Amino acid sequence: MDKKAKQALLIVIVGVGLFAALMNFHAVLLFLGKCMGIILPIIVGGILALFINVPMMGIEKRLRKLLQKRKKQPSEKFYRGASFLLTFAGIALVLTLVFTLLIPELVSSAKGLYRMIETRLPQWIAYLERLDPDAVWLEEMFADINPEKIMQSVGLGANLFLEGVVNTVSSAASVVITAAFGLIISIYLVLGKEQVCGHVRKVVCAYLKPAWAEYLIHISRTFSRCFANFLSGQCAEAVILGVLMFLAFTIFRLPYGSLVGVLTAVCAIIPYVGAFISGAVSVILALLISPTLAVRCLIVYLVVQFVENQFIYPRVVGGSVGLPPLYTLIAAMIGGKLFGIIGIIFFIPIMAVVIELVKEDAGKRLREKGKNISK
Repeated sequence: MDKKAKQALLIVIVGVGLFAALMNFHAVLLFLGKCMGIILPIIVGGILALFINVPMMGIEKRLRKLLQKRKKQPSEKFYRGASFLLTFAGIALVLTLVFTLLIPELVSSAKGLYRMIETRLPQWIAYLERLDPDAVWLEEMFADINPEKIMQSVGLGANLFLEGVVNTVSSAASVVITAAFGLIISIYLVLGKEQVCGHVRKVVCAYLKPAWAEYLIHISRTFSRCFANFLSGQCAEAVILGVLMFLAFTIFRLPYGSLVGVLTAVCAIIPYVGAFISGAVSVILALLISPTLAVRCLIVYLVVQFVENQFIYPRVVGGSVGLPPLYTLIAAMIGGKLFGIIGIIFFIPIMAVVIELVKEDAGKRLREKGKNISK
């Protein structure tokens, strides 16, 4: 069979396949949903491995510098295992610090709210008694109530509630199982990344043209470097924002300054969005003390967040991945609109990769034009 016949046969097969897929679109969507459910733990594991690999590589480099003067150098397995354990120990330490600060503050706020209600409850009851409400309309309303209909409604509501509880429990169990498998897969990926990358490289080089394989490997390396720089810059920006929040809350004599600072630094790993999560928590905690205090807390938090978003974040994170501030804001906006929080996190390094590849291609084309013109 010659080349033209193969191309014609391929076009016919693709056309028939597309027509069959369109005629059975619902079945195709169900099949794709099942496939997505099967590979979802792998996707989650890959994303977790990307995040874990960045601090792990940094710790591994520092361990090598510390131990490079030893006569007997440790094995590669030692460096990899030690950096892996130190990375997870650091993550556990940060989470422990956050919960150690957050839980006591929530408990004390709940106790203060209970004491306030206990103190003011007699005043509220006395106020209602002084109003002396007319209860005739209540009697007329209750006279028209049918107990049988009420019991039927209660039974129907109970069934719906139980169905909701069962669905929620099953969904939560599915999320927990997916997260557990994703975590296990991420551990295997970060501990054996050289082997996995070697297998992928062999497959790419075997089934693609040499130029395409080389370009795809170049894109992967560029994305890995940009993502590592982005995450490093994001962590630096999170620390800066946490310190700013702590100083602002201390200067304006707002409560929970240390808690808000730590919580902001942790949540700010999510660009533009995470800091507002910690802001909502701080406003709720302040609201339990006083509504006026909550308003002051909200104003201070929004001002600091605005200054950080407009002047600090684009320069720190954008500079780490080589993006101008305007491109950083555009990438975060587009990613958030399309894919939510995940889009915000990944679109900034993706934008950096795209711009770098475009710069390389544009430079190559300009050099070629320059040579042609010179000739």
